[in-house]
Amino acid sequence: MKHILNFKFGFFLFVGIVLGMIYGLFSVSNKVLESDVEQKLDEIFQIVDNDIDRFSEIVTEDFFIFENSKRYSTDEFIDFVKSFDIIESKRDFKNIEIDTDFNSAHVSLEHHGEFDINTPDGKVRLIFDWLESTYLVEKDNELKFKFYFSEAIFDTIVPIN
Repeated sequence: MKHILNFKFGFFLFVGIVLGMIYGLFSVSNKVLESDVEQKLDEIFQIVDNDIDRFSEIVTEDFFIFENSKRYSTDEFIDFVKSFDIIESKRDFKNIEIDTDFNSAHVSLEHHGEFDINTPDGKVRLIFDWLESTYLVEKDNELKFKFYFSEAIFDTIVPIN
């Protein structure tokens, strides 16, 4: 009888280990890839700089952004970006940290941007350095931005001749 109990315990232990290994293999393969997150970061700034009307395609329905201490919904942010007559933009990113999970990712980064814009008083260059953080989630088998935080730590305006 004792021998049968040891056999049953060993069998169930073996089955549990095998099932755990299979779950682990599938879970790792479903983890969000850093390369997918990097691609989404590129995409959000391509859209903001070149095709802001597509912005709602890459964010969740309840997305919001804190930009320089102000909260914007998706529509409010699109209107904010459209309020600038941007001629040219340049962006650089550094110290990018990406943490991924099974259906989400968090990113923190430093962002430098220079924007040449038309104003009623002439052309100017806006120069910003931001500390940023964003949270992405899988929605309909695609990574989408759920939240974005961006706070300027440096800004200046330079007239362009």
